[in-house]
Amino acid sequence: MIDKVTYLILKAQNPDGGWGALAGKRSNTEATSLVILGLHSLGDAALDASIDHGLTWLTSRQRADGSWPVTDQLHEGSWMTALATVALTSSQRHQHSAMRGAHWLCQQKGASPGWIASLLYRFLPQKSANQLNPDLQGWFWSAGAFSWVEPTAYALIALQKLRPFLRETGAEARLRQGELLLYDRMCAGGGWNYGNAQVLGEELRPYPDITALTLIALQNHQVAEANTLSLHALRSMTAQVPSGLALSWSILAFALYGYEHEVSLGKKLLMSHYEATGFLGEIKSLALALLACEEGAQTFRV
Repeated sequence: MIDKVTYLILKAQNPDGGWGALAGKRSNTEATSLVILGLHSLGDAALDASIDHGLTWLTSRQRADGSWPVTDQLHEGSWMTALATVALTSSQRHQHSAMRGAHWLCQQKGASPGWIASLLYRFLPQKSANQLNPDLQGWFWSAGAFSWVEPTAYALIALQKLRPFLRETGAEARLRQGELLLYDRMCAGGGWNYGNAQVLGEELRPYPDITALTLIALQNHQVAEANTLSLHALRSMTAQVPSGLALSWSILAFALYGYEHEVSLGKKLLMSHYEATGFLGEIKSLALALLACEEGAQTFRV
């Protein structure tokens, strides 16, 4: 599978050096970042030219403030800055660009829902539509928006990887706030949804890809009860969801937590699903599959 996936990814690289959501689609920051990480995890010098071309695409699209837009057609910094920052940490030549991305992330906060929501949460929680702490601020999909679980998890991973170099940037406070937000948003039986755990009194179900990504972001707290509960939830979800994306993230999370049996089982399911679907040619799923099958968990170890 690795050789097939690598061939498809290399064939899908655009002339500008980046990768799109599918072969032939416009290059975007998310797909390009994940492919760089996936190819880098193979440790094959024959891939260096393609990786360098991708890195050039990535660094040339960084905005003056250190952020990255979703595509070069857009001009606003986005959540994809975290992924680009992680991708650049794989290259010694681009550490300065990675640091600029990390500094931008340190300065960003999700929008607050306001003082009324804060008062309701503190004094009349039963009146709140969403049972979450509105005073916690993580990261957003786009500037000025509310905090969501997935972009917060990505930001935590990026900042933790560069933590030793961010002493005077306020990173520690942002990291702690982000971790508190993720735990606050955990679903009742463990795991995470994209945003809230409950809306209008209804419990929302967790998703395997978001649960795995969040566990990766919270890997410094492996013995926490919430992490253990969520790992058990992820184990149940992984066996039932035939998704290359979800399986790959789950394998990476299990590997970081030392769940070797689940890693082995997950790889078998991943290969079977690839043979059946080819992941529909989705570039980020192909890139994540490389990471999942080739010890790519080290890429996300903080």
